[in-house]
Amino acid sequence: MKMYRQQKIIEALLKFRLRKFNFEHIKIEVYDRFDGDSYMCRVEVFKGGQGIANRVLKHEEYLTDGFVFELEERLSNLVIQKSRK
Repeated sequence: MKMYRQQKIIEALLKFRLRKFNFEHIKIEVYDRFDGDSYMCRVEVFKGGQGIANRVLKHEEYLTDGFVFELEERLSNLVIQKSRK
């Protein structure tokens, strides 16, 4: 139950924090590595559809306190780079 709750909390938080980027689909998956109490989180962000060709970012790492902030910073940098092109 703890892992499911973590996934729902992260999903709500990310959808709220990333709404300024106007992404169409954010896919979040939290899973157990079975190496203690640590969980991994995989986030895929899509714009213009839900296929691989429309994926803007795939981010996967340990679920820590700074996970959401690191993801948001990475997306901000990516959006800034794409706007400069």
